[in-house]
Amino acid sequence: MSALMQTLKDRLKKRKEAYLSDPLFHQNEIQANRMMGIVLFNSGIILIAIWLAAKTGVFELAKDLMDAAVLQGLVEIALLCVVSWRVKQDAWWLKNLLLLGSAIVYARMDMIFTHKAALLMVIPVVCSCRYYSRRLTIGMSLLTTVLFAFSAAYGANNGLLNLNDLTLPIGTTMTTTGTYIDSAVEQVGFDPALLTRNVMLYSYLPKWLVFSVVSVISAKIARRGREMVLEQKGMAQKQARIETELDLATRIQSAMLPSLFPPFPDRVEMDIYASMAPAKEVGGDFYDFYMLDENRLGLVMADVSGKGVPAALFMMASKILVKNYAMAGLNPGQILEKANNQICANNPEQMFVTMWLGILDLNTGRLTAANAGHEYPAIRRPGGVFALYKDKHSFAVGGMEGMRYKEYELQLEPGSRLFLYTDGVPEATDAQGRMFGAERMLDALNAQPDAPLVAILHNVRQAVDGFVGDAEQFDDLTMMCVTYRGKKES
Repeated sequence: MSALMQTLKDRLKKRKEAYLSDPLFHQNEIQANRMMGIVLFNSGIILIAIWLAAKTGVFELAKDLMDAAVLQGLVEIALLCVVSWRVKQDAWWLKNLLLLGSAIVYARMDMIFTHKAALLMVIPVVCSCRYYSRRLTIGMSLLTTVLFAFSAAYGANNGLLNLNDLTLPIGTTMTTTGTYIDSAVEQVGFDPALLTRNVMLYSYLPKWLVFSVVSVISAKIARRGREMVLEQKGMAQKQARIETELDLATRIQSAMLPSLFPPFPDRVEMDIYASMAPAKEVGGDFYDFYMLDENRLGLVMADVSGKGVPAALFMMASKILVKNYAMAGLNPGQILEKANNQICANNPEQMFVTMWLGILDLNTGRLTAANAGHEYPAIRRPGGVFALYKDKHSFAVGGMEGMRYKEYELQLEPGSRLFLYTDGVPEATDAQGRMFGAERMLDALNAQPDAPLVAILHNVRQAVDGFVGDAEQFDDLTMMCVTYRGKKES
């Protein structure tokens, strides 16, 4: 006996450990326990409603029959509800108590309303599906089959009378309806064994056949529910892994872009500030700036076709190519030409990048630039306002091999400012589908044209956000502003 008890304890311990080992199913079981409490509570409400209907004559059932059913049913339901609400919802044994208790409650109801309440037998089985355990559902089906077989057999001689189950002599008159069998037919001779047989054969068996179909379906639902939970768990783990990788990619991309401002604190000839806000975790826009030698500053603003990780990878490759060619001493047109040919030689996804590339001579203020299908730069002369400089566009980098890129020159006087951006700024769209546009961008730039560079970019971003409102950001927002102060007088 002690060995049997120890084996039982070991099994219960393993079951408890298995229950607590999987947080997802643990949480699901807590929710299912709450659902069972609600089902039982509602069953009590329905039972009271039936009792009131019988009291008012809607149902023709004997008073003592209804009183007994309501009293017994409500007491049992109340006890289960109290247990469900008072103990911890994560008690590993709670589901077994609630399912077993509900099966007993409904079986006892079937004892009283013998041929009228057999439908109650499906409730515990259907509720067991919510625990997503095929074994539990099959177990409840077998248990319910036995309980309701017993309740039908017991109720045949002690429950609600059904004249169809009796074999009475022709001409027998029954004056009592809706009461217990022993009081209804106490003057009529009948065979209890035959009555039990008739109840089991003509009442319980047909309903059990329907119940068996429900049980099979419930077991399949429970198994499929468990599979879906496991699939959800796998998807959640995969999503978490993707989010971790995207977070890492975001940090890597951010590290690829210059982020320390001012970038050249010992150079008084110029000042630079830039920012990028990707539409997704990572974006395809990029900006760059670097000293090519003692007196020349390279400036890049670019926008890769597409969004997300593919655009970010293409962006990194393009950025490295352009910088390598720029550091080799080439001029803007040659840099774009070589980068274009290199990208086109190995571009199976046929991605491309629009790019503005300029080289500023800090001694003279001469800016040599080339535009590969990118947005027009905005320039502010000393004492003036920002205005678009409509330069000539060449083909985007990566679009077609062998392209030539036109260069142009601008003379920047000390105090001039250059604003570069991607199409995410003028093409920012509000909820009505209207675009922010270049005019609003210029208005934001000219709101405080002499403000510090960080304030210039902040004004533009604030204007974009105010215009877009709650609409989703569909494109990266990348901006860079450069002030040319001129060569320091010796």
